[in-house]
Amino acid sequence: MNKKAIKRFLNLFNFSVAVILLTILAQNISQAQKYRIGPSNISGFSFIDTLHTDSKVDSMIDYALSLEGIPYKWGGKTMKGFDCSGFIYHVYNKFEIEVPGGSANQYQLGEPVAEKDIQKGDLLFFTGTDRRNKRVGHVGFVISTEDGIKFAHSSSAGGGKGVTVNDLDHPGYRKRFLGAKRLINPSEDNFNISYNGVL
Repeated sequence: MNKKAIKRFLNLFNFSVAVILLTILAQNISQAQKYRIGPSNISGFSFIDTLHTDSKVDSMIDYALSLEGIPYKWGGKTMKGFDCSGFIYHVYNKFEIEVPGGSANQYQLGEPVAEKDIQKGDLLFFTGTDRRNKRVGHVGFVISTEDGIKFAHSSSAGGGKGVTVNDLDHPGYRKRFLGAKRLINPSEDNFNISYNGVL
């Protein structure tokens, strides 16, 4: 085989390898899009995957919803089980945002938000199940404000339901609602948190 033939062979070989690699890359992108682009559904709640947004809040929402069904565990902060504040602690710390445990401590974070101004990523605070006690006893993470305010939380209701999604207007939560706080800006990568309590 002369040099010219060898050169043609190598050029053809390199071209073939490049075509194969590009085909594999295209298939991988197509497969990834198949799983990421379409809306995901958890308990009938649709949300758009983070491929479509630059907001870290949406990434946090995506992650929070992926935890649905993990059981309620008093004092829990791990994948074995969460209480309400442990769920918030876990999600925020997953994104390197340090928050304390305990819903009353978390209530000391951020800035108060009027209900009409609530946005994704805000925290909602409620009394405990004893509504006569007006102190903070429960917390949830806002995942949507379209067609009402929806929040993810770890609930002890129903024999330890665990991580789930509810509407703020659900009678069981509306009557217990105390207010909302904003720790992070849903449209920016701003994770500066003001904290007035003791960690």
